[in-house]
Amino acid sequence: MGDGVVPMNGSRTLRELLDELDRWRVRAARGTGKARVPLRDLAAASGVPHSSLAKYLAGATVMPADVLDAVVQALGADAKQAREWAVAWEEATADHLRSDRREPAPVRGLWQLPADTGLFTGRDGEVKTILNLAAQALASSGPGAVLISAIDGMGGIGKTTLAVHAGHLLADRFPDGALFLELHTHTVAVAARTAFDVQGITLVALGAAPQAIPADPDARAAAYRHRLAGTRTLIVVDDARDENQVRTLLPGTAGCLVLVTSRNRLKALDDAEALRLDVLTQDEAIELFCKTAGSERTNTADPAVLQIIQLCGSLPLAVRIAGALLRARPAWTPQHLLTDLTENLAGLEAFDDGQRHLATVLDMSYRHLPAPARVLLRRLGQIPGPDADIYAAAALLDCDPKTADRLLGLLADRSILTEHTVGRWRMHDLLREHAHALANTEDTPEQRQDALDRLLHYYAHTAQTASAPIARTPRPTPDSPAPAHTPDLSDPETARVWLRTEYPNLDAAFTYAHASRLRRHTAALAAGMAEVLHADGPLTRALEVHQAAEAVTRNSPPATRANILNDLGRVRRMTGDLPDAADAQTQALQIYRQIGNRLGEAYALTELGLVRHRTGDFPGAADAQTQALQIYRQIGNRFGEANALTELGQVRRLTGDFPGAEDAATQALQIYRQIGNRLGEAYALADLGLVRQQAGDLPGAADAQTQALQIFRQIGNRHGEAYALTELGQVRQQAGDLPGAADTQAQALQIFRQIGNRLGEANALTALDRMRHRTGDLPGAADAQTQALQIYRQIGSRVNEAWALNFYAGTIAALGDRPQALALYQQALDMNRGLNKPDDEAISLEGIADHHLNTGNPEQGIAYLNQALEIFQRLGMRLDIERAQARLAVTSGQ
Repeated sequence: MGDGVVPMNGSRTLRELLDELDRWRVRAARGTGKARVPLRDLAAASGVPHSSLAKYLAGATVMPADVLDAVVQALGADAKQAREWAVAWEEATADHLRSDRREPAPVRGLWQLPADTGLFTGRDGEVKTILNLAAQALASSGPGAVLISAIDGMGGIGKTTLAVHAGHLLADRFPDGALFLELHTHTVAVAARTAFDVQGITLVALGAAPQAIPADPDARAAAYRHRLAGTRTLIVVDDARDENQVRTLLPGTAGCLVLVTSRNRLKALDDAEALRLDVLTQDEAIELFCKTAGSERTNTADPAVLQIIQLCGSLPLAVRIAGALLRARPAWTPQHLLTDLTENLAGLEAFDDGQRHLATVLDMSYRHLPAPARVLLRRLGQIPGPDADIYAAAALLDCDPKTADRLLGLLADRSILTEHTVGRWRMHDLLREHAHALANTEDTPEQRQDALDRLLHYYAHTAQTASAPIARTPRPTPDSPAPAHTPDLSDPETARVWLRTEYPNLDAAFTYAHASRLRRHTAALAAGMAEVLHADGPLTRALEVHQAAEAVTRNSPPATRANILNDLGRVRRMTGDLPDAADAQTQALQIYRQIGNRLGEAYALTELGLVRHRTGDFPGAADAQTQALQIYRQIGNRFGEANALTELGQVRRLTGDFPGAEDAATQALQIYRQIGNRLGEAYALADLGLVRQQAGDLPGAADAQTQALQIFRQIGNRHGEAYALTELGQVRQQAGDLPGAADTQAQALQIFRQIGNRLGEANALTALDRMRHRTGDLPGAADAQTQALQIYRQIGSRVNEAWALNFYAGTIAALGDRPQALALYQQALDMNRGLNKPDDEAISLEGIADHHLNTGNPEQGIAYLNQALEIFQRLGMRLDIERAQARLAVTSGQ
């Protein structure tokens, strides 16, 4: 199972050796996804019965030497290590016997613990904690020496089972007995007991005459403590209500261990070791289910068993009930049980084996809550998403965040909610199902819908507000009143973190609203999710969301309709559907002009210009961006002005106007920095890097791309990060840093694929083609470029197809197929001339020249090369000029 670990040199006690074995189990489990080698796996590998091995490893019983040999060998010890362990164990055992020559004393006091169960599974860490506390209790004296373990957790989590199991392991350590004090706070059909009641019952059980039991509370408590003074007694206080109840049941002197179980978090027991129970691990839950149902009836690898465990949420009580149901139906398979549980999940009616009813267990926690907390629990059972914060809870209750925070804390203290991260609460799936059933029973449909309407409105409005400071372009403001209480999201980083944290809730809320045909919420939530989806992906989900919103807003107010079309057009462009992107943006532009919305008109023009840019309509793209720039300047929107300048600069660069491109990018960069827009600053730097690269300034290009990359990473924009990586990789490749180029291109390709950006993926593949070509991997280069061209053609990006054809032709020529390469260069030349892309036209001419020079036709080769040089000189492409001039000099010399 793992590498053998030799004990430390020197004398070791049995406890120390057992601790070393436990650390060994942890190390042996590395890489398996488990915290330590599971006890059942170790038992199977060593041949030692599971129950016996549990007692040996807990230190409840001294492990025989032959069992130790089997255990260490199962953990991976070689022969030498096994011998060293055997010697160390023999010495420690001898020391243990010398320190305690008498046999463990039989229990001579009162033994009240219920029977242990052979089904006990997992909880290794918790058992070890309790055993260590027991050791401390037996060695302690002085103030605070009464050791307490406060075991808390939701109903059905296994608190009592753990306490009883640990008590049986400790039987020989507490010879004066074990008390089981049942308070019945959450027991169905049984009256709850007070500490006063329990003290009286215990005194009688310990031998006091009933008539001698004091009636005065203080005198009875004193008599109870007197009976326990000087003893070594284990005391289990089961199902406690609060700290005051527990305090009066504590002994007054050292030597005892008190285990307290409670559904409530007993925070005011200052001397207690808090032990909070969570659900079992998946493997432990499967083991418990199979033990309960019968190993001959189940198979741990059966997919139905795993689905049953997932349905049970690994809650021990639910798992045991499910196992008992299968055991009671001999003709059933796990699949039959799974079907029954699924069909009868509502209200948890399926989780009833005749003696245990999960809904009743959970309902007892609910009935002990104050009324406002019960309302919040029912509301939380309705939410579509996985968790909630104080603002979501405030929206559900229509209260202030301070009140919501107090009630959330109360539910967490009662083990109904878990604060899984600071300020975020969730509940177990089965408890959520129970709360949902309670809401359907105790609230009117109007109350339930009002609560959900407030929650959906809170999510949508807050998400739209949070999107504004992180948006790539100006976004419309929400068209509905703000919720009563929202977090401050004016800071871009705070807004970005909120959107990413809340994304699972936003997505679940959108799914619920759309499925429930809540059109207003569907449209508002789609608008709220737009920026986080565009930045982080997946774009496939963004397309689903915006298409669904478009379908339900066809009869909405014009502004709402236009905003949705804008977002839809944007994501269609990003996923490569350029014709439909143009259609959506054209419709949005028409609506904005009809209603006189100048900001919307400018935004639609910017997006329409981007689509025209991608399809190679550079005059149309320049016209759209120029119109947008004029409107932004007229209405004084500097953010929009910078965006339009950025896009206009890209068009100028692609049409060979490098000075104009650099001027536009520089103006945009200045504005972004002045208004503090980090995202825009990063894109402007990336564009400036491209201009510098084509002008031959590789150090300046690398510096600009590196700055852009740093900003994209700082603000967590994955699309921008991949974009900057792609361009930085091309600069490094051109500068001769091939390893650095390969690394950045691989990172970019991975990110584009993860977020579903097909255009970015194709661009990264094209860069990969150039990289592989430079390193001599010509087949790999051709494969990468073939994939890229397929994507460009599928998404209709003729600009990029024409650009990439030059590189593909160069690879084909290097592979020796010069006729095919010439045909590709000529195809690229025609496309680039038609698209008015002089820089790529010159590359095509250079490729054709290379073909003629290498096939014995120098006159034509020189003619084509001079045509390419003329364009390079006209555009000021220094590196390309130098390359063409050097080739001409060599050719002339020949």
